[in-house]
Amino acid sequence: MIRRTLLYAWAVGGLLTASCAGDTLVHRYATLPADGWARRDTICFDLPVYAEDISGTLTVGLRTKAGLAIRDIVLAVEQCDSNAFVFRRDTIRYPLTDNEGDALTSGVNFHQYETQHVPFRMEKDREGCVRIYHLMTKETIPGITEVGIRIRNKED
Repeated sequence: MIRRTLLYAWAVGGLLTASCAGDTLVHRYATLPADGWARRDTICFDLPVYAEDISGTLTVGLRTKAGLAIRDIVLAVEQCDSNAFVFRRDTIRYPLTDNEGDALTSGVNFHQYETQHVPFRMEKDREGCVRIYHLMTKETIPGITEVGIRIRNKED
């Protein structure tokens, strides 16, 4: 009886996990240079070819060290086709700390942030990419260790 209960619990947990992650098409991070994210450092994420049109959302993730010296960050997020033609560009201003300089997420040595969703579209049988770079006045932003994307097939 206990084995059967554990088996059912394991099966239900697996189904719940699969149903929650089922709409995520891409979830990937890229590591930034140790000396900081320079304005010329454009992060590119190549996208797979999809068998159907995708209409969903794109979220940008940032992983930072504690004690980041900036309050917010402004990012350019470009959606491109295989010829590097930009068919959508969004500018995202994202707060990282409050007025006292405390991080807006929890963590001890590192913090993770996710921006608001922006619309994402990709036609079937097309190659594409997402490019991200910062638009800050400071040339190099130290303390941001990774930048990532999450693409979901449904709009929230």
